[in-house]
Amino acid sequence: MANIKIVSATEARNKWFELLNWVNVYNGEVMIKKRNRIVAKIFPGEKPVIEDVDEVLDKFYGRLAGKKVYFPYEDKKVIKKEKKANDPKKYGW
Repeated sequence: MANIKIVSATEARNKWFELLNWVNVYNGEVMIKKRNRIVAKIFPGEKPVIEDVDEVLDKFYGRLAGKKVYFPYEDKKVIKKEKKANDPKKYGW
Protein backbone atom coordinates (compact mmCIF):
# COMPACT_ATOMS: atom_id res chain seq x y z
CA MET A 1 0.00 0.00 0.00
CA ALA A 2 1.28 3.46 -0.90
CA ASN A 3 2.04 6.19 1.61
CA ILE A 4 -1.18 8.18 1.53
CA LYS A 5 -2.48 10.64 4.10
CA ILE A 6 -5.95 12.09 4.03
CA VAL A 7 -6.33 15.35 5.94
CA SER A 8 -8.96 18.03 6.27
CA ALA A 9 -8.42 21.43 4.68
CA THR A 10 -8.05 23.00 8.13
CA GLU A 11 -5.39 20.49 9.16
CA ALA A 12 -3.59 21.01 5.83
CA ARG A 13 -3.55 24.76 6.45
CA ASN A 14 -2.23 24.36 9.99
CA LYS A 15 0.39 21.72 9.15
CA TRP A 16 1.28 22.76 5.59
CA PHE A 17 5.07 22.64 5.95
CA GLU A 18 4.98 19.36 7.87
CA LEU A 19 2.90 17.82 5.07
CA LEU A 20 5.26 19.11 2.37
CA ASN A 21 8.21 17.71 4.27
CA TRP A 22 6.46 14.34 4.67
CA VAL A 23 5.74 14.18 0.92
CA ASN A 24 9.35 15.03 0.14
CA VAL A 25 10.99 12.63 2.60
CA TYR A 26 8.68 9.62 2.35
CA ASN A 27 7.54 10.05 -1.28
CA GLY A 28 3.99 9.96 0.00
CA GLU A 29 0.79 11.54 -1.20
CA VAL A 30 -1.50 13.82 0.74
CA MET A 31 -5.15 14.13 -0.14
CA ILE A 32 -6.95 17.19 1.19
CA LYS A 33 -10.65 16.90 1.78
CA LYS A 34 -13.25 19.54 2.38
CA ARG A 35 -16.82 18.64 3.33
CA ASN A 36 -16.01 14.93 2.91
CA ARG A 37 -14.81 15.42 -0.67
CA ILE A 38 -11.22 15.19 -1.93
CA VAL A 39 -10.44 18.61 -3.35
CA ALA A 40 -6.66 18.45 -3.79
CA LYS A 41 -3.69 16.09 -3.91
CA ILE A 42 -0.08 16.74 -3.09
CA PHE A 43 2.40 14.28 -4.55
CA PRO A 44 6.19 14.25 -4.90
CA GLY A 45 7.69 15.98 -7.90
CA GLU A 46 10.43 14.61 -10.07
CA LYS A 47 13.84 14.41 -8.46
CA PRO A 48 16.64 16.10 -10.43
CA VAL A 49 18.78 13.69 -12.41
CA ILE A 50 22.55 14.07 -12.71
CA GLU A 51 22.27 14.37 -16.50
CA ASP A 52 19.92 17.32 -16.05
CA VAL A 53 22.42 19.05 -13.77
CA ASP A 54 25.24 18.42 -16.24
CA GLU A 55 23.10 19.82 -19.06
CA VAL A 56 22.39 23.00 -17.07
CA LEU A 57 26.09 23.44 -16.29
CA ASP A 58 27.01 22.93 -19.95
CA LYS A 59 24.52 25.60 -20.98
CA PHE A 60 25.78 27.96 -18.29
CA TYR A 61 29.44 27.55 -19.14
CA GLY A 62 28.59 27.64 -22.85
CA ARG A 63 27.27 31.16 -22.34
CA LEU A 64 30.52 32.10 -20.64
CA ALA A 65 32.65 30.76 -23.50
CA GLY A 66 34.91 33.43 -24.89
CA LYS A 67 34.19 35.84 -22.04
CA LYS A 68 36.68 36.81 -19.38
CA VAL A 69 35.26 35.69 -16.05
CA TYR A 70 36.71 36.63 -12.68
CA PHE A 71 36.64 33.95 -10.01
CA PRO A 72 37.76 35.51 -6.72
CA TYR A 73 39.07 32.26 -5.28
CA GLU A 74 41.66 32.00 -8.02
CA ASP A 75 43.13 35.32 -6.88
CA LYS A 76 46.08 34.82 -4.50
CA LYS A 77 45.28 38.01 -2.58
CA VAL A 78 41.72 36.80 -1.89
CA ILE A 79 42.96 33.36 -0.84
CA LYS A 80 45.46 34.89 1.58
CA LYS A 81 42.80 37.21 3.03
CA GLU A 82 40.33 34.30 3.52
CA LYS A 83 42.97 32.12 5.19
CA LYS A 84 43.80 34.95 7.58
CA ALA A 85 40.13 35.61 8.37
CA ASN A 86 39.43 31.91 9.03
CA ASP A 87 42.56 31.11 11.02
CA PRO A 88 41.62 28.68 13.85
CA LYS A 89 44.32 30.15 16.10
CA LYS A 90 42.43 33.45 16.00
CA TYR A 91 39.51 31.78 17.80
CA GLY A 92 41.63 29.63 20.11
CA TRP A 93 40.86 26.32 18.44
